Amino acid sequence: MTTRPRSYFLAGVMQGARPGAELADQSYRDALREIILAHRPDAVVHDPHDLMRDWIGAHEQAVRQAHAALADSPEVHRAAHDPAVTLLIDTFHRLTRVAADSDVCVAWLPGHEPSMGTAAEMLTAHRAGTTVVAVTAMRQNLAVLACSDVIVPDLAAFERWLKEEDRDPGQAPA
Repeated sequence: MTTRPRSYFLAGVMQGARPGAELADQSYRDALREIILAHRPDAVVHDPHDLMRDWIGAHEQAVRQAHAALADSPEVHRAAHDPAVTLLIDTFHRLTRVAADSDVCVAWLPGHEPSMGTAAEMLTAHRAGTTVVAVTAMRQNLAVLACSDVIVPDLAAFERWLKEEDRDPGQAPA
């Protein structure tokens, strides 16, 4: 019997608490992908950064402009969103569904920086029964604690977990 490759969703800080279109360093995505593929060469890795570019890249300028305009709006009403903002929101919801449909959601939350988007992806994945692995120092953050199956402090610990899972999927390391 042939088994399908495991799929991994790379949740993590994109905007975090930064204003507008300012993004956090995204180099962690390549590091996570390399670690996953080193242990599971047939894995399917879903990267929201790449997916967003694929799904809305043709509308990037309009999305950026409409998103930036929100900063000057004293109130924001869903019914009045610019179509480009609606596209961005729909893409966010689509990404949370990909997280839920994956076998493993890997949530990168460096230091103590919260990410509301990552929290939404983690919660959606958790509710769907997806294994959620948080790579963070935030072991006492209630959202992280409530939505994670495993919390590890760094990339080295994530790699150890992945090696352990290769031997005995679903079991905690000894």
